[in-house]
This record gives sequence, C-alpha cells and structure tokens, in this order.
Amino acid sequence: MSDLRRVICLAPVLALAACLAGCSQGDSQVQAQAPGPILSFIGAWGAKGEGPGQLDQPTCITTDSLGNIYLADAGSHFVSKFSAEGGPLLSFQDDGLKQPQSITVDSGGAIYVTDAGRGAAVVYFPNGDRLQQLRLRTHPNREDALSVAVSDDGTIHILDSDAGQVFAYTPRFRMVRMWRPAANAPGGNARAKSIRIGPNGDLFAADPAGNRILRFTQDSRFLAEFDGDESQGRKLSEEIAISRGHIFVMDVNGRMLHAWSIDGHFEADIDLAPELGQAKRNAPALAASPQRELLVLDAPEVRVLRYRINY
Repeated sequence: MSDLRRVICLAPVLALAACLAGCSQGDSQVQAQAPGPILSFIGAWGAKGEGPGQLDQPTCITTDSLGNIYLADAGSHFVSKFSAEGGPLLSFQDDGLKQPQSITVDSGGAIYVTDAGRGAAVVYFPNGDRLQQLRLRTHPNREDALSVAVSDDGTIHILDSDAGQVFAYTPRFRMVRMWRPAANAPGGNARAKSIRIGPNGDLFAADPAGNRILRFTQDSRFLAEFDGDESQGRKLSEEIAISRGHIFVMDVNGRMLHAWSIDGHFEADIDLAPELGQAKRNAPALAASPQRELLVLDAPEVRVLRYRINY
C-alpha cells in the first residue's frame, strides 16, 4: 500500500481517536469543576472532667482570629481556651458564672460571656481577669436567652430575647443604642434568639419561631431574610455560625445542618449524624474559624467536632 493510501485509510481512525480524547478531556474538566461536599470531617477532641482544660457541661463556643477555641462551662464554671487541635491554653474559673449562654472574643483578645442568671454580659481580659460586667436594663431571667457579638470596630451587641431588643455599647462600655429586630424586619414579628457578626460587619439574627435568619446592618437597617422552607423539612434552631463564605444553621432535631452562601443562596442540607449519632438532641452550638473550619459543640459527649469548610 502506498504511503498516500495508508494516510487516507488512517485518517478516519485518527479523527475518531482525537474526538474521543477531546470528549474525555472535556468530561474530566467538567468533573474537576463539579463542587464537592461543603464540609469534610477532620476529627474530635475533649476530655471529661471538672478541672482546668476539661469539659463538664460546656454550653457555648467561639474562636478568635488565630483559630483558637473558647468554651464556657455551666458545670465547672470554667472559661477555657484551646488550640484548634484541643491543646489547653488557658482556663479560669468564675463561680458566679451560673448560666453561660453565649461567648465571643474581640480583636484584642478580650472574652465576653453572657449569663442569663445575672442578666448581664461579663467581659474578661485575655488572661482571664474580670474587666467589666454589662448589666442589661431588664430583670435577670433564667429562661431568657442572651447572645453577644462584637464588631471589628469594637462595638458590642447584646441580644436580650426576652426583651426583644439588641443593646449596643461602645468599646468603653457606654450604651449608645437599643433597637428591636421585630420592628425592623418584614411583618414586624421577629423573635430573635441569637446574633452573629458576618464578614463585612453585618448582624445575622436567628429567628427560630419564624424559621428564618435575618440580616441587618450594624445600625439596625434590615437587609435580607433567609427562609428555612419548612416544606422541605427544615426547622431552624437558634444555633448559627457565619464563615467568610457561608451561613450555617443547625436544625432543631440536633443532627441536620443547613448551609447558605453568604449572599443568601441555599446550598445544602448536611447530615451530621455519622459523627453526632442518630438520637434526637438539643441543637449543638456552632462556631466558624477564620482557618476555614466549622466547630460543633457536642455537649452530651463533651467534645468538639472539627469540619473543614472546603469552599
């Protein structure tokens, strides 16, 4: 067979091979671009006990800018700081801390813990010494829910769910504003139970009764509402965490996690039962680390679960 005839005969075969290779490459590119799971389980840590660096009845969790983790404990009355891997870094005890509900840390390392039994938020220096106590203009009520968040500029926001108000303080602890989420939200019937600061300084408030998350500016202007959509079986709790790119909310069943993008697009229902177990429980507290980790406080098992936020 002449070289010319050989080339002519091989041409269709070469064309088919090139087509198949191109299709295969295209499929690989599509697969590479397909999003994977939002979360990947890293591991867990925690030691049961009533001493420093141990967990007895942990109730709330937060992180600082370095990814260190802070917990307040209603059983031992300790406030503790750990590395992301669970290494004890600081523990201090406040016997007056009877009902810690919410904890946060400001950019300077000061620690804020709300206590409904006191009707106050207690502020500690980074070394654990007490700095200030902010008593709210309401009567202490153990059935109340108090939540605290601190903006990058140092503004302190304390939500008193019983009063239905957010109290805003300057970094020097002078109250400058009170406002009602209900008055600023659509329908005027919001019952916010917890608040968090978003990456751009906006306030996110969980409204379990309305099965929604509300977004406000720092000066209380309503921005958006993220509906849980109960028709899809989602019943949102007050346990929320805000990362740079996501809003995470625990379901009231204590097992299912719901995720939105930070701009409000629903992304996924994530079953945490493989790590938390199938039994119904109170919704666990959440925190999001700047190191792209979601932290879940598994209080019944006195441990912290770590998940990698993949995008």
